[in-house]
Amino acid sequence: MAVEASRRMIKLEIDGLEVAVPAGTTVYQAARAAGIDIPIFCYHDRMPPLGACRMCLVRVEKMPKLAASCTLEAADGMVVDTKGAEVVAAQRAVLELLLANHPLDCPICDKGGECPLQDQTFRYGPARSRFVETKRDFAKPIPLGPLLALDRERCIACWRCVRFGEIVAGDDALKGFERGFASEVGTPHAAPVESKFIGNTMAICPVGALTSRSYRFRARPWDNRPIPSTCTYCGVGCATWLDVRGGKIVRARAREAVGINDVWLCDLGFFGHDYVGSEERLRTPLVRRNGDLGEATWDEALGLLSAWLRYATEGGPGRVAFLGGRRLTNEDAFVAARLFGEVVGTPHLDHRVDAPSGSVGLDVRWGLCTTLEELGQADALVLVGCDITEEYPVVWLRIKAALDRGASLLVLHPGRVEVRRHAVSELVVEHGRLGEAVSLMAGAVEAARTPTLPPQHGAAGPGVGGGTWRDGIAGAAGLLSSSRRPHFIVGRLALDAPDGRATLEACARLSAACGGVVHVARGRGNDFGAQRFGLLPGDGGLDAGGILRAAAAGEIDLLYVAGCDPATAVSDREAWEAARRGVGLLVVHESFMSATAQAADVVLPTLVLPEKGGTVTNIEGRVLPLQPAVKGPGRARGDAEIFALVASRMGATITYGTSDELLDGMRAAVPELAVGEVLPPPPAPAPIGGGEPPAQEPPAQEQGLVLLRVDRLFAAGSMSGRCRGLAGVAGPPHCVVHPSDAARLGVEDGALVELAAGDALLAVVARVGDATLPGQVLLPRGYDALPVNGLPAGADGWTRVALRPLRPRTAPRAEGSP
Repeated sequence: MAVEASRRMIKLEIDGLEVAVPAGTTVYQAARAAGIDIPIFCYHDRMPPLGACRMCLVRVEKMPKLAASCTLEAADGMVVDTKGAEVVAAQRAVLELLLANHPLDCPICDKGGECPLQDQTFRYGPARSRFVETKRDFAKPIPLGPLLALDRERCIACWRCVRFGEIVAGDDALKGFERGFASEVGTPHAAPVESKFIGNTMAICPVGALTSRSYRFRARPWDNRPIPSTCTYCGVGCATWLDVRGGKIVRARAREAVGINDVWLCDLGFFGHDYVGSEERLRTPLVRRNGDLGEATWDEALGLLSAWLRYATEGGPGRVAFLGGRRLTNEDAFVAARLFGEVVGTPHLDHRVDAPSGSVGLDVRWGLCTTLEELGQADALVLVGCDITEEYPVVWLRIKAALDRGASLLVLHPGRVEVRRHAVSELVVEHGRLGEAVSLMAGAVEAARTPTLPPQHGAAGPGVGGGTWRDGIAGAAGLLSSSRRPHFIVGRLALDAPDGRATLEACARLSAACGGVVHVARGRGNDFGAQRFGLLPGDGGLDAGGILRAAAAGEIDLLYVAGCDPATAVSDREAWEAARRGVGLLVVHESFMSATAQAADVVLPTLVLPEKGGTVTNIEGRVLPLQPAVKGPGRARGDAEIFALVASRMGATITYGTSDELLDGMRAAVPELAVGEVLPPPPAPAPIGGGEPPAQEPPAQEQGLVLLRVDRLFAAGSMSGRCRGLAGVAGPPHCVVHPSDAARLGVEDGALVELAAGDALLAVVARVGDATLPGQVLLPRGYDALPVNGLPAGADGWTRVALRPLRPRTAPRAEGSP
């Protein structure tokens, strides 16, 4: 059998050293594998070679001139010289030309100390320049958005930043303009850059041309103490470095983790750390006295809490309930489960605070069924109600890499998603009909594989460009029929829809028909660790929605909340407010005065995740380490420590002398626990009851617009809203209305409108666009100032809103006025 070309080994000589590499390897890669250094600027090993900077020139025997080693494929018998006089002269000439106009402002450049241009000049550059002319000078810095600054005169036109947007992220965030001497990087008309990954362009820029507006002039790399950590925003668990200076986190960077985030981060990971050092952090316990919250000692707060716990449990342990877990570590969740499950004895625990009652999402395990690496090797990927760049942006980078290798992307969504231009099939399906669309696709695949089956029929729905989404069913089904193992990523918008159960069942049917796998892309932060380490209802226990209903009915005396903000997270704010009114004592662990904390009777100040040690679990079930980067403020304590103190007040002992002892205790519950490894999936939660209402047709337009609450990567919550730059990227919240609805209702783009559902009213700016379908209005979650859960859903699961433009009244003119 012939050896595949990609695995055939070839031999070449580099600087007198014989090197064997697989066919297809470039000369630069072969030299690096042999430990031979060749200087580079434009090359990046996560992108195809370009050969633009000419810094990697080498001499190859029998070639008439020097060649760029990053683009030259190694060949059998090739003899390469990387150190000869001609090569050295070329390297010096390239550097001399680069430095001819490059400003020598290293003392004030943020790249100083970690600048490849500095390093290359020191190692390969001339001792002095022959150029004496005045260097180019441009206005600086040029702001390209709230996060990015461009110092144009420093740019060496390596095009790394441009190519990252074109190749890795697929968002074309930055572009190259002009040619030759006038070449420059930017955006059209210097408009704000639109990207969720712009921090990566700063990181890979080999000079100080692209810098962070929130980090400029704050520190030098040698002043910083790098702490390895894990990003805990979306749940992917990207590996990071937290750079600490003077007891504060000044910068976050990507840390290489090939199996998770590779070498990339999204901008939430890069810039979402300023909240840690916020002056608004809670520093001391608060206790409500005479209706007002006031400062208290830990002894007073714990004394009141333990007295209420004893009182509540006199009526039975079920008079106590616990909500939360997303912002807790695995260790916190484990100790909480021990406190409430064993010491208190209540079965009412749940971390799924934002899942509406009856959602199919409550009946399934959240997370991926394969590793992220396996997902990136798929030949077909189907996004069902999942806006991947808004919910799990670094997963998109995996998908984009798979598409570059030939995979196909299919999108089924109630609106237009950012990645649609990369999809071979986009079906824009009304909210509540995704289940029908997937079912028709499953029927088409089954019919294609079993020709004796009758053809599938179903009603058509409005689509894009005057067609219907049903017009694309056959093509999408044909593509899936020919794929080896398609991956279906079912998102929150699909799961929580009125037809969520039908959608998930149809995805399972379609997956079985074409040999695929279904992933439940639900959960953020450490939701995945919370579900694995015990924060789910026990036998006879209530889920989050059931806890709220029981509290409203006066059946819960003490509600304990940690690691979440139910007032803004639950799907129905009125249900939360009714629960608060019915509870005797509300205890909250918080780092900021959130909406839930404002309503609490006892507020206990807690450390945030960058201040803790321990582990978290990501979306694939992998256990990842945390290290404390900075100390917490005031008298704030870790959640697990607080739970242990509460247990001691109840006469129980939950203490672990070291982190290793705590891990040993956790292994008793999860024997497979090992840091860095993927845990076996937990069993699916037991259905609680009160299932999903029967799917119905979407409401007619005269009943109002269908409200879709959508996730946005950049918002203004208790943490991200306190991060420099991110609030500017998020901008003010706005709803999205289809042009036909806007014309019918008299709504102009940028106008203030009122959304009404029953007696609930919400004022918000409207944007008119085709990101949604007629009859629907999109409203973002995650803004503390915009309580989208205040607009209630009906008994059938649909949220219908009346939309009215708000116009300021015109004052009457005085007689004779112009």
